[in-house]
Amino acid sequence: MFKKLLLVFLLVPIAEVAALLILATLLGWGWTLVLTVLSSLTGFFLARYSGRQWWRTVRAEWAQEGMPMQRIGEGAVLLVSMAFMITPGPLTGIIGFIFLIPKVRVAVARFAFQWISSSFMDRFLL
Repeated sequence: MFKKLLLVFLLVPIAEVAALLILATLLGWGWTLVLTVLSSLTGFFLARYSGRQWWRTVRAEWAQEGMPMQRIGEGAVLLVSMAFMITPGPLTGIIGFIFLIPKVRVAVARFAFQWISSSFMDRFLL
């Protein structure tokens, strides 16, 4: 697991720098910098808006049904999206924008929940 994380932490910055270099050769450094800053700011405000909507939904469902586990998973995906959106770079920005889409967020949360629960079952109960 440590090797996989190390590989991700090495490959993502390399891919971001490569994407920035490609954008800079196509658009110029000024426009690349402007697009990077604007995408981070836009992502920040979109993530903040989505977070507020998510929190309202969680509070309403909590009052009616109890602990909304599916919404908690969506909140975790939303936090990851916010981290991607604030991180400067074109690739993380695109991933962050994709995770802000509600249907994608629900699908990723379901997949993560199933993966974590099956991993837990395999490791601890079998």
